[in-house]
Parts: sequence; structure tokens; C-alpha cells
Amino acid sequence: MVYRKEVVVPGSPFQGVHGLAVDDHGRLLASNLLGQSVHSIDLSSGVVSTLVGPPLGGADDVAIGPDGSVYWTGYFSGRLMRHTRDGETRILAEDLPGLNSLAFRGDGRLYVTQVGRGDALWEVDPDGNEPPRQLLSDYGFLNGFEFGLDDRAYGPLMMAGQVVRLDVDAGEFEVVAEGFTMPTAVNFDTSHEHLYVVDAATGELVRVRVATGEKEVVANLPTGLDNLAIGPDDQVYVSNMVDNDIRVFNPADGSIRHVVEARLSVPSGLAVAPDDPEEHLYVADVYALRRVGGLDGTITETTRVLSTTMTFPMQVSLGARHVILSSAYLASVQVLDRASGEILRTIPNANGVQGALELADGTLLVAEASTGRLVLVDTAEPAGTTVLTEGLEGPVGLAPDTEVEEPGVYVTEVRSGRVSRVRLSDGAQHRVVSGLQAPEGIARHPDGGLIVAEVGGKRLMRIDPTSGKSTVIASELPIGLPESAGMPPGYLPTGVAVGASGTIYMSSDIESALYRFVPGN
Repeated sequence: MVYRKEVVVPGSPFQGVHGLAVDDHGRLLASNLLGQSVHSIDLSSGVVSTLVGPPLGGADDVAIGPDGSVYWTGYFSGRLMRHTRDGETRILAEDLPGLNSLAFRGDGRLYVTQVGRGDALWEVDPDGNEPPRQLLSDYGFLNGFEFGLDDRAYGPLMMAGQVVRLDVDAGEFEVVAEGFTMPTAVNFDTSHEHLYVVDAATGELVRVRVATGEKEVVANLPTGLDNLAIGPDDQVYVSNMVDNDIRVFNPADGSIRHVVEARLSVPSGLAVAPDDPEEHLYVADVYALRRVGGLDGTITETTRVLSTTMTFPMQVSLGARHVILSSAYLASVQVLDRASGEILRTIPNANGVQGALELADGTLLVAEASTGRLVLVDTAEPAGTTVLTEGLEGPVGLAPDTEVEEPGVYVTEVRSGRVSRVRLSDGAQHRVVSGLQAPEGIARHPDGGLIVAEVGGKRLMRIDPTSGKSTVIASELPIGLPESAGMPPGYLPTGVAVGASGTIYMSSDIESALYRFVPGN
């Protein structure tokens, strides 16, 4: 069979954009956590280039040091990094999980915070010669902060909905403004009279008069705002991780325009209903669950993180009435009502969850990539868990095989290069094929074959489940970002889905794009 490769949704330079900084050359620096890159954007042309690529560039926030070096924080890796003007990249600190925001004080001292996977403020030697020194902990997640002319740190306490002023030497907080829903970052304008604040949950860009705490909403943007930077002309650059874009707000006239625009963020797991003639895809886009028309690329429905309780979906599957999401990002499996999108259940799982399926009786089958197990999660509250099988090497993708006398599930093993079948009655394993290079996404074709994304070989394969015979459908594909420290095997899984027409859909982590492969002669 010959397949024609087509673009469903075009790509983006980023995989969810986060921290921003404006340098003295008129460039905007942007951190790309999941894409593991630090980017430079020419503000006159809009051209995006890569300053530091994967795997070292996995940045949640970025800052420019007094000597022009670029510093960034690795949320998953727990590393603080520096890239000097002469091109040297090195690790300054490590073993700080959840490393998030950073800022330089006026005297050149450097401070970083842990958020989510920790809750602490540290002082770090900008040259990496001295070990980090913890100053505070358990105060409520100090996110994107900046130092004022008074040498105080100004920033949001995300959990308290406040913007505070912090004396880092004395460890004393003072509330500057409050009443936010989820403030994620602040920045001073050039006069230092005002702080601009982004609220991720509401999408508001708020200007706060520092002396009085008076608040003014100056722009209403989509939810998912993560960070901001202000240029020497007081233009406010705002990043949105959910929409994977950067916009600029002009305070002189209130106008807003895109600097970088995107359609998807980090497309990973895919699912399509077998009875849908339009082949609408459910896309686990990490920062959102999106529905995309497989035939025309139209995005028709979006459920976003931060403004809802959705937990950064990396895998998706469909049951008769439910959508099942799993996330190693925030260690959970979620069950959504397929008709309304309502989140019905959230089941914590810190074992590197990848694929998840709903069986006919409502039981969930979950692949734990870090432990090598498939586990069954019952419908009770709190949920009970039973190990179905273990000893798998990095289980990532699941494809059901339940319409047979002995129901089972096909599973890809990214570490061993195998595709196995596991019997649901007793967990017995049968090897279908071995010798693949990092297989991840898997789906059943209407003809019974298995479609597998062989990420290590950058190929899409068809595998006969009976004989194990493999056939290459497409090669030299833009898939396979390197795995990140602090994340499970499979990292950002390459998703595969097959419509009733036999069209194969595949996500691209490298391009943040969505492709289809249409059968023909």
C-alpha cells in the first residue's frame, strides 16, 4: 500500500512557550521547556532562531546576566544553566526539581525558585563555584519575579493569588496587590512605577501601581498566560503556553498583536472514534485537549489547563462515553465525559503514566513506563489498583484487542524495542515483534494490522499482529525529541490514530504539527 503524506495542522518553532527576556540587541529570548530549547526572536523581522537546542535547553524561565550570559531553569531536569557570549553552555546547579523562575538583583546576585515539584527560594552563584543556598521554603510558590530598585523581589504567590514584595535577606513578605486567580509572573515598566501581572486562569494582563496596589486590567487575553517581558519602549511581551504563542501589548494605544503564532502546542497522544465519518481527532496537546478535524484541520473544541482542573494531557483514548487522559507531567489519569467535557475523575499516579484505556466495565488499564507495569484501576473512590503484568521495558502505547475470545491489549515497549500482547485475564505476555527502535504510538488499522510510530528510526510502521512482519509506511519523519531528565520513558509520546477510511494520523513532537497518511495506489 502506498500512502500520501499530508499536513493536517502546520507546526510551530515552540512546544509551549514560557519565560521571556529582552536583550540589549533588540531580541526577545523565549524558553521552551518541553522542546528543550532556548530561542531568540528578532523583533524587527519576527524570525525565530535556536540559541540552545535539546537536550540542554529545557527552560522554564530565562534571564540575562550582567555580562550578557543567558541563564535558564530546567523544571524537569532540576538544573540551572548558563550560556555565555562565547557560546559555552554549562550546568551551574542541579538536583533542584521544579526549578522555575530566576532573577538577578541589582548587585548581580542570582536567585531562583522551585515551584510544583518543590517550594523554595535559593541564592545561586552565577558562576557555579559555590553550592546553592536555600533561603525560604513552603511559602506558596513564588513564580516569575523581578527585583525592584529597592532590592526587594516582587512576584506572584500563585496559591495565594497575591503579588508580594519580599526582602530576601530578612525573609519577610509584604502584600502589594491581591485578588488574582492564578498570577504567574510580574515585570516592572521602565519607570518602575507599575508592575504588569499576568493571570493564567483569567487571561488578564493587569497593571498594578506599586505605591498603592491599585489594579487595572489593561488587556483580556486567552487563558494560559505564563510569563512576560517589557522592552525599553515599554512594549509588553506576553507568552501563552496553551496557545504556544507570544503577543505584544502596546500601553500607548492598547493594541495587541502576535509576535509568534501557532495552532497547536505539543501534540502527543491521538485518538479517533471508529464510527466518525469526519474523523475528528482528540489530541492530547499537553496544555490542552483539542478536537481537530482530520479532513480539514479545523480545531472545533478545546479544554485548557490552568483555567480548568485538567492536568497536562500527554495521552488520550476513547471509551463509549468517556475520554481518558494520562499525564506524566502532573502524575495523573483523568476521566472526562465525552459529550460535555466535564472532568469526572482524577486518579493520581506518580509512576510515569503513559497510555491508558477504559475497558467495557469501566476499569482503567494504565501503562506505568517508569515501573514497567500495566495496572488495572477500578471504579471505586478512592480507586483501587491491581497489577496486571510487570517486567515490560518502558511501556508507552496501548491498543485494545478486546473483540476476541481471549481479550488483550497490544503495548509498545520503548526501551526494549518490542511490541507485546498482554492477555487481560491473567497478564500473560506474548511478543509480537522485537528489534524496533523506540516504538511509542500504536493503533489498530481497520484491516487488523498494527500501526506503530518507531520513533528511534523516525518511521511509521505496519506490523502484522499474527506473524510480526513489519512494513515501512513512511520514513525520515519529524519525530523523536530526546528524552528529558525527570520524565519517564517515552517522554512526549508520538501519537498514532487510524480513521475508518484507513487514513493514518500522526503527531510530530519536533514540529508541533499533525500529519495524515492517506492510502492510495
